[in-house]
Amino acid sequence: MKEVLKNYSGILFLLLGITVGSIIGIVAPQIVEYIKPLGDIFLNLLFVSVVPLVFFAVANSISSLEQQSKFGKIIFTMSFTFLLFILIAAVFTIGMVYLFPVSSISGSSEVISAATKEENWGDRIVSFFTVGEFTEVFSRKNMLALLIFAFLIGFAARKSGENGKPFRVFIASGYEVMKELLLMIMKIAPIGLGAYFAYQVATLGPQLFGFYAKPLGLYYISGIIYFFVF
Repeated sequence: MKEVLKNYSGILFLLLGITVGSIIGIVAPQIVEYIKPLGDIFLNLLFVSVVPLVFFAVANSISSLEQQSKFGKIIFTMSFTFLLFILIAAVFTIGMVYLFPVSSISGSSEVISAATKEENWGDRIVSFFTVGEFTEVFSRKNMLALLIFAFLIGFAARKSGENGKPFRVFIASGYEVMKELLLMIMKIAPIGLGAYFAYQVATLGPQLFGFYAKPLGLYYISGIIYFFVF
């Protein structure tokens, strides 16, 4: 029992923080405005640390490979797995929505149509895989572009041989530093998520039990089924 509590203490504290925050949002909605900044600070710290962590992790994993055959095998396996699970997730989601349809928000189709008319398919593909400025690649809104950029950086560092060794050491060091930073930030996750959920429950509580009840229920149930099956 002690071993279980030790291994899952982080998750248990997260659930406790979310539960306490939700209860505060229900019974004391008047104080959520005062604790909301705690949730915003935590989420902002989380977002700005995850993005460089992903960059360093991908670049480090590619640059540290030494055998060419192993590199090609990993790339093939990674691409195949990535595309396979995208396909499975898409088919599974479409199937769940088809079996349990949810009502749409009024006017949503007009908004989507207006947004899609502003750019053609070529522009959408370009913006999906790449960005126009270096600073934009480290935005959490462009994660796919960040993954591609990190992969290319890691590959270039690997191909540079001895001349690229200092840079490879920098990438490996950056990965360790960002990993430790994320662990430090996650220590305040119960407080941050508790404050975030308190605000969400207090402000969106009536809607959660109204229009959003069925979509949210379908989302969480489908997510749990997908997690255990796939």
